[in-house]
This record gives sequence, C-alpha cells and structure tokens, in this order.
Amino acid sequence: MKKIILFMICFSFLFTACATSSAKEYENNITIVASFYPVYILAKNITDGVEGVTVENMAQPQTGCLHDYQLTTKDRKAIEQADLFLINGAGMESFLNGVRRQYTQLPIVDTSEGIHLLHSHHDHHHHSAEENHQEFQNGHIWLSSENGLKQAENICNALIQKDAAHAQQYQKNLEVFRSKIKAFESTEPTPSHPPKKVIIFHEGFDYIAEEYGFIVEGEILAEENQTPSAKELAQIIDHAKQEQIHLFFAADDAGRAYAEIIAKEVGGTVYLLNPITSGTLEKEAYLQALQQNQTIIQEALKQ
Repeated sequence: MKKIILFMICFSFLFTACATSSAKEYENNITIVASFYPVYILAKNITDGVEGVTVENMAQPQTGCLHDYQLTTKDRKAIEQADLFLINGAGMESFLNGVRRQYTQLPIVDTSEGIHLLHSHHDHHHHSAEENHQEFQNGHIWLSSENGLKQAENICNALIQKDAAHAQQYQKNLEVFRSKIKAFESTEPTPSHPPKKVIIFHEGFDYIAEEYGFIVEGEILAEENQTPSAKELAQIIDHAKQEQIHLFFAADDAGRAYAEIIAKEVGGTVYLLNPITSGTLEKEAYLQALQQNQTIIQEALKQ
C-alpha cells in the first residue's frame, strides 16, 4: 500500500512539473502577424533563429499593396491570436482604424515611424479621420534600402520591448541585416549628372528613383478601379517627346502595357522593376529583390 501511495505521489509530481513546464513554454511563445509581404520579410530577418517566435504573413503575397484591402475571416483570426501586429504604416493599411476599434488590446507596431515620406500623387480612398493626413503620402517605403533598414530597426525595438529575454538575439539579427544593407548600398552606381529623367508606372518607384538620383517627370498608374485615359496617355507621350525622356520604369503588372505603348511612341525603353510585394518567404528575399532592381537600374543609367 505504501508503495502504491509513493508511486501516486511521484506520478502526481511529475505530471504537475511537466504541465507547469509546458504552460511556461506556451506562455513564452510569441506570435507576430505582419500585415503583408514586405513587412513579413523584414520581420523574418529580425526573428531569425529566435526560439518560440512565429511570424505570420496576414495578406497573401498575391495581394500586392494593401490599398482598399478588406480583411477576411482568416485575417481576423490571425490578428486575434497575435501578440504583435506589425504594419507598414504611412497610410498603407486602409483597414487600420477598424482593427484598432475591434482589437483594443492588440499592440500595433508602425514600422514607418521616423521615415521621411515622399508625396503621393494619387488618392487611394483613405477617408478615415485619423488617416486623412496620410492621404497624400507615398507608403511604399520598403523600396528604399535605407527605409527598409529603418523598418527593421523599428521591428527590432518593438520585439525587444515585448520579449526582453531574447533581446540580444534580436539585436544581433539587426546588426547582421544592417551590415547586408550597407554592403548593398556600397555597390550602388553613381547617379548620372545631369540626373536622368524617367516616367514611372508604379507609385513605389518614386523611392527607387530618389535612391538612384532619377528625376520623375511623369507617373501613370493602372489599378483595378483606375486606368489611364487616352487623353492622359497622349499628354504623357507629348511630354516625353518634348523632354526627350526615354526611360520608363514599370512593374510586371497592368502598368507594363501602358509603359510599352508610350515607349514605342517615343523610341524609349521599359525597365521592369520589382515592387517587392510578393516573392519567396525566405528572409533573403528582400536583399535579393533590392539587388535585382539595382542590376536593372545600372542598365538604365547606361542609356
């Protein structure tokens, strides 16, 4: 009888210890939800190898930018389970006010903090009171390597506050990422003098043009609810002829067709750049996309 009682005590002790350990391990797990692809990739660089941290990409990569994006049931479930919600900011997440109202306890990290925003020439229907001041700001900040680094720094700082136990790992990952960005920037070609003029067909390419010293002389956007008129195309063609513009930056999307029409009319060349809104889910994808764009920019500068 004594042996049975002793066995039961030992078993109870082991069960309690295992349960406590399991609960403690569960408590230490952190789920990070990134609003969309570029924020997700940056977060993967900062959380690389950190035990117990999961990073999820909310909007599917094929979504592209989040202009007028509507949250799905799956998105809401992901947000409900998040310990941190990482957003691009700068007006990119048009659904943000609704999230704040519904999930009042959710920590939201705006990765655009401290970044100088370029002017946007298009209204993406951000009509909430809080975001009206951002209506004419260009939110495609990740297309600049320096901005991407600042976003990574903001992610790192937020994670250190949330998970101080892994602060050294987050900081180390940030330093690795910073060294890669600086190495990338050291290979950037020297801007031409005088600066070359370009017409762009993706709003985000304003940031690429600024980084490489181009002057944006015109912008044509083709979106689901907004396509350029024949008059607008004719005006751009006339302007390109007058200013002798032969460089056109487009993404491999609806804007490409319009870029090719205009380039044909003026004897110009279309260069396809990566807007970095989709790609592989590996952390290296961000630097690889930057390098891909840099190679294309180098060719454009030779013209």
